[in-house]
Amino acid sequence: MKAKKTLIALLFGSVIAVSNVSATGYPVFDISGWLTAIDQLYSQYDMVMNTITQIENQYQQIQQAVERAKSIDWDNIRFDGDFDIRNDIKDANKRVNRLLNQARQIQNTLTSPTIDCGNGRYSLADLCGMGSPDHNFFTACTDVKNYMTDSMRFSIEAIEGNLTNKQKMTIWNKYGISPRNYLFVQQSVAQVKTQASKVMAKATSEAVQLQREDKIAKTNAIIQAAYAQTDSNGNMTEAAANEASLHLSQQVVDGLMTLEEAMNEMASLSAARMINEENEKQAEASEMEAEQKKQEAFDYKVPDAFRK
Repeated sequence: MKAKKTLIALLFGSVIAVSNVSATGYPVFDISGWLTAIDQLYSQYDMVMNTITQIENQYQQIQQAVERAKSIDWDNIRFDGDFDIRNDIKDANKRVNRLLNQARQIQNTLTSPTIDCGNGRYSLADLCGMGSPDHNFFTACTDVKNYMTDSMRFSIEAIEGNLTNKQKMTIWNKYGISPRNYLFVQQSVAQVKTQASKVMAKATSEAVQLQREDKIAKTNAIIQAAYAQTDSNGNMTEAAANEASLHLSQQVVDGLMTLEEAMNEMASLSAARMINEENEKQAEASEMEAEQKKQEAFDYKVPDAFRK
């Protein structure tokens, strides 16, 4: 019972994104904000993936330099004391491979369909509009809502039963939809948002690990030497290359945090859009019902002689 009351409190404390209020007193969906949110979500995801690709390209170039170092015949070279450059080469090869795998793991986390929407699974890329062409955050919420309508009707009815008459009237008056439909909308969006947040947390943790390993890798002499070489864009000093690499790895971490902010905004707007659609359905149903009653009243008043 306490959990249900807490859920009800959360539902009434949730913020629905709207631009203004219509003449009927119900929220008007913010189309401009919706389009902006879609663009921000798409762009932010694209930026994160592009940054990861840059990191991959950078370390693939370093990997090539390490491979060239491995191909040198070191057997005829004498080293002083315990120093043996072949140890640095082995270490460099191991660290670069680990960094490449770490970058690809982040990509895999973002593109794997791990978000359960009832009748199908979505990836974070899908939610951002960068995966399957017919998948996005809104369709994910709609899929969950449809699934919940079929499989969780009794759970929602139980929650609805704990609403006071005042709370039910508040929903009707504010949104123009039934408390049950309101609960379905809120629960479906919350489920998608919660699962997406878990994926984001996993990807962010992997990005932080990438950043740490990136810093450690630069202590290797062979990797430092690889950074000091010229690249396709011209000469680059070792310090500049190190700074660029650290900036890229930090950019992935920052980008994922900003992406989650864009995801939260999309969740709020998706709830607003779903409520708006439910409001339109309810208004249309009410209008049809009124017309039917009007026709029935008319038919009742008309004498039978005039109906032949």
